Amino acid sequence: MDDNIEAMQLLLNTFFHRDDIIVKEVVTQKSANNLYGRSARFDVIAVDSNDKIYNCEIQLADEGANPKRARFNNSLIDSREINKGTKYKDFPEIWVIFITENDIFGAQLPMYHVECNVIELNKPFEDGAHIIYVNGEYRGDDDIGLLMHDFFCADPAKMHFPELAKRADFLKHNNKGGKSHM
Repeated sequence: MDDNIEAMQLLLNTFFHRDDIIVKEVVTQKSANNLYGRSARFDVIAVDSNDKIYNCEIQLADEGANPKRARFNNSLIDSREINKGTKYKDFPEIWVIFITENDIFGAQLPMYHVECNVIELNKPFEDGAHIIYVNGEYRGDDDIGLLMHDFFCADPAKMHFPELAKRADFLKHNNKGGKSHM
């Protein structure tokens, strides 16, 4: 995903069932520390044209998709992106997205959306923090199923989305950076 705006747009537009998300920046392996030295290395941070921030984490081990990790990532993004004097109403909307190899919730759904609610009112809390778990085992005939197939497919020739196949082919076969990068 490093600097691959086209692939990141594909992921986000697929996850959100849209076609108008425009990504303006993609950064991979960005590190962040809290005040006490606890750190995280974000797999992918993307910012769209509406200044929404997306943190995509690819998890092959279930423990890497711990709910408290989502909370920690969100807090680190807040601490890095919110400047002194920023009004609360201007805080960015943040999406932490875990793409998991396994269906960690076991309900065989393509995605799981986690939102904070006011329990007594049964209403959204609307703090601008969102978490999504994408089930990497899902292989439905819809775009998410095809995308998860491609995401975990080793052969670019068998992929459905050219945006991912092109990058996978480069990383596997191009000696001018692809193979050495892998």
